[in-house]
Amino acid sequence: MNGYEEWNETEASEKGKNPELLEAFMKVAPYLNDLLTDDITIGVYDTEKLLRNVPAKTFALQVKPGDPLQEGDVITNAIRKNTKQAMMVPKELFGFPLVARAIPLHDHTGKVIGGVGIGSSMERANELYEIAANLSSVVEQVSATTQEMAMQIGNLNEQMKAISEQANDVSQSTTEIEQITLAVKKIADQSNILGLNASIEAARVGDAGRGFAVVANEVRNMATDSRANADKIKQTTDSIRDLITLLQNSIELINQTMESQAAATEEISATMVEVSGNTQKLAGLAQEVFEIK
Repeated sequence: MNGYEEWNETEASEKGKNPELLEAFMKVAPYLNDLLTDDITIGVYDTEKLLRNVPAKTFALQVKPGDPLQEGDVITNAIRKNTKQAMMVPKELFGFPLVARAIPLHDHTGKVIGGVGIGSSMERANELYEIAANLSSVVEQVSATTQEMAMQIGNLNEQMKAISEQANDVSQSTTEIEQITLAVKKIADQSNILGLNASIEAARVGDAGRGFAVVANEVRNMATDSRANADKIKQTTDSIRDLITLLQNSIELINQTMESQAAATEEISATMVEVSGNTQKLAGLAQEVFEIK
């Protein structure tokens, strides 16, 4: 039976046999589902059997008026123990988790005359809990990956600093090589002048200075070669310095990029922490739905 249908003949035949409170619950039962947020099924019982069942909008239990009380049911326990009862019905029984609650009903003398039970599907809450749990797991993985990235960026930044320092050392060494090269050129120039003077003196003394002239020419040749090699060394050191300058500029750009990435990673990590906290709260709220109170 759905909505606000009139009682069927079986239910109507019970009228007059049941105290007013039971009759009142049987009348209002179809309206309760529209008054509550949860989708519920309602059952009204006397002390022996089901008098009326109103199915939920999305599910229905396989019961009908006249069905006797079942041992272990929440409504049976509420009536026989004369106290409100609540229990979680496992997913395996109906295909979805269900929270069942029941209260006993009394006549004007306090005697138990029956009870009212409701069943609320926890399928959506269960889905919400599973989604929250999965999301929490994903967030934890992303957070761990982000932290690992931040650590790797930090290590890479330290390595780039070490490379930059080494490049500076090479640049300094290049400067020292250039200073040595300048000294070699200076010595070569002086040697060339000495060789030239020696050749002039050897030519002035004639045959007696012929051997000395040969030595003087060799000195001049060596000086010329030394100067040429010094020029090549300078060209090479200039090229090395240019390459080091480009390397240092590239390292600076990389450092700036890594600093930006490190800052972005920290923001992502902070956001993941906040999302993780909210996800855990969401999972906790979903879990509270399953708690029987």
